[in-house]
Amino acid sequence: MKPLTEFGSRLVTLHNGAQGLRGGVHCVAKEVPGDVPMMDFIGSDNTIDRYNEVIDQKGWQLENFKANPVIPDCHDYSSIAKILGRAVSVSVTDGMLCNRVEFCLDNPLGNLAWKMAQGGFIKSQSVGFIPMEWTNGKANEPDRTYTKQELLEISLVVVPANPGATLGLALKSGAIQRADVRKVLEHLKQFCSDEADPKTKAPASGLGVHDAELMQLARGFNDVLKAT
Repeated sequence: MKPLTEFGSRLVTLHNGAQGLRGGVHCVAKEVPGDVPMMDFIGSDNTIDRYNEVIDQKGWQLENFKANPVIPDCHDYSSIAKILGRAVSVSVTDGMLCNRVEFCLDNPLGNLAWKMAQGGFIKSQSVGFIPMEWTNGKANEPDRTYTKQELLEISLVVVPANPGATLGLALKSGAIQRADVRKVLEHLKQFCSDEADPKTKAPASGLGVHDAELMQLARGFNDVLKAT
């Protein structure tokens, strides 16, 4: 594998501790017929991305992802609270990275993600991968073309930086109900210490890093409930 030094500050730590890249994928979400809560996400084609780079779909190495095909919220593997579902299949088909996600309805956050995806409020995924081989472009070419890359993560982005924007619209449209948001709020509070009660606005002192992150997410859901 080629050294990753040229990526500089773009490098992030992936869920297994390895250094790699993350990026959104172009995708179309399609519900799978039947009673099982599944959707097909078709994306990551050969389109030039915002970094002026291209991922050659033939270069995907999928073995490690298939060994642990968890679909979390926003690349957060720190807690089972953030598991939205699993990829029951992933493959390169017709020049696109395709995956079928089965949502975990027993997790209120997974149930919320399912309803938001059905309602058209989740339209993108984010992948984490380790670049292994690539070529740098010349004039009038993409800056970089990845020809071999190891897929480690696929995430759905349920709560953006401003949770009120997406959740508020989903509530107003009827795609989700206030009861769905309340269930998520109570679910998240189970994974935080008592100080994480979003109503108290307690500081994060004394909490672990992951506790603090879950507390902040719970506060975001609480703010949505108060605003709608």
